[in-house]
Amino acid sequence: MKLKTIGFIGLGLIGGSIARRIKQVHPDTVIMAYMRTRSTLEEAKADGIVDIILDGVDETLRTCDMIILCTPVSFNESYLKAIRPFIKPGCIVTDVGSTKTAIHETVIALDMEDCFVGGHPMAGSEKSGYANSKAMILENAYFVLTPSKEVSQEKIDKYEQLVSTIHALPIILDYKEHDYITGTISH
Repeated sequence: MKLKTIGFIGLGLIGGSIARRIKQVHPDTVIMAYMRTRSTLEEAKADGIVDIILDGVDETLRTCDMIILCTPVSFNESYLKAIRPFIKPGCIVTDVGSTKTAIHETVIALDMEDCFVGGHPMAGSEKSGYANSKAMILENAYFVLTPSKEVSQEKIDKYEQLVSTIHALPIILDYKEHDYITGTISH
């Protein structure tokens, strides 16, 4: 199963960088995106990064093979609830949050473990926003994947392959282990 259509909820520094790199490496992938700032989406479309601008979380997401939540951690859980009715069978749902426990607990509560593989690209910048996103920001950066207990190995492999093709370095960890390690390192 090829990831033909990828939906982004949020398109800031990390989401924009991932989308740019995917478009660079997989130009035929259809990228759709939603965020509150319409002008940013229009800029991303003009840049050739976004193919479809979403007006909100709606039926259009049913075509996605992957949906990536790229909003601040405090918003990702509410977006997870919002996208739930629009997830087609086989779709991979992920996030780019720097902490994993809260979102995994929400995934469990929403009975979405069969589609969720958390993600944390260990890259960034002192700058923020789509305007500062760069396709190369993820190159040779560790990209932690935190699969839920019920997600298929096929979905984990597919996500791991995508991460490798954008030249990041995938690492698979349990979400609690991720939070322990990143909490220890950053504090």
